[in-house]
Amino acid sequence: EDVRQCLHNCRSAHDFIARVLQRPEMLEKYRADVEYIDPNRQQRDILRKDKLNLGKRIREALRMAEAGEANPALLYVAEMRLQKETPHPIGGENVKTICRRDMKDVLGPLGQWTLYWDRYDEGFFAGGRCSGKGLHVDQVLWSNVGRNYQGYKLLAAWPRGQVSKEVAMEFYDVLFAPPLRPRELEALHKAAKVVLLRPGDVYMFSGGVAHTVICVSQEMCLGVYESFVNLNPFHVDHFLHTADLEGPFFLDSYSMSPRSFRETKDDCLDQLEDAAQHFEKGGLRRVLQETVPVAEAPPSWFQLQLRLLSDDDFLRTLQQHFARAVDLCAGDRYFRRHLLQKVRFASKACGGYGGDVPLRPGQPVDSSSSYSSDMSDVDEKPG
Repeated sequence: EDVRQCLHNCRSAHDFIARVLQRPEMLEKYRADVEYIDPNRQQRDILRKDKLNLGKRIREALRMAEAGEANPALLYVAEMRLQKETPHPIGGENVKTICRRDMKDVLGPLGQWTLYWDRYDEGFFAGGRCSGKGLHVDQVLWSNVGRNYQGYKLLAAWPRGQVSKEVAMEFYDVLFAPPLRPRELEALHKAAKVVLLRPGDVYMFSGGVAHTVICVSQEMCLGVYESFVNLNPFHVDHFLHTADLEGPFFLDSYSMSPRSFRETKDDCLDQLEDAAQHFEKGGLRRVLQETVPVAEAPPSWFQLQLRLLSDDDFLRTLQQHFARAVDLCAGDRYFRRHLLQKVRFASKACGGYGGDVPLRPGQPVDSSSSYSSDMSDVDEKPG
């Protein structure tokens, strides 16, 4: 509610952060990136090392705008979330998102039949006309599902692999704001999609490709997104290229290290285990029948879930994708070592190989951990 009050009648992120600065309790409650555009058209994070000191970052942003060091109209608030985790009003788990309802909640038990879903760190974004997010590739090659609450945005996304790599290496963090330079216009012609997001739109795209967003309406653009990896084998395979050390998905210092990627893999292991437990309980249909709808959730959500699970083809495809996802993950050394037997059994029951597959070629070996491809290791769980 405090965020909504501060946003009322604002035309830019500059207006918004000036109001937040007048509320000391909000400076303690929230954290956010405050970004500006430098003379080279690249987006820069103001006082990045002070990420937990929102007041200091806002004061510096306002000083830069006043001194002419930053265009106040192009300031952008990104990844705004709570400083401290709190129970989610619907899901119940501890989160830092400022949203009371998320796309994950709409799916109910179906949300656990994904390889990964992050609404813990779900970010809120706010900016005025011609501000936005510079071109980049997410460090983890996942998908994003977003909601555009207010304003109109243009989103451009490039094809996966080599095209995204070439565009990203030339234009990383560049905001494609008018007037466009010839090379920027040439790059846009290579985009796979350029779409207009309208107020109220829900959109899904791959964060694992080069993409950029710019606000184009007179009113402020307000939106949020959650990161996830569905079980479609194409998406799982793309995700597993996150920590590549060479090739079309490797972006030098912009890429995530194999060590950092482990935390995300641990979350994936938990997610696969949750799906396997559903299988042990008699399947998704049985789980949904025994699920008590949360009072805060609209009845339409539960009806949507029932309709999806009444479709035999949908359920069959979901199970096939689960089996294939487990096999793809088992080709990774870390996943192979930590996959539980219950996950392997569920994969076989859904038509897969239960993880009994060759290792993916070209994987980096982490000398700090003893990896083994021996099947005797599969019962071990990350501690």
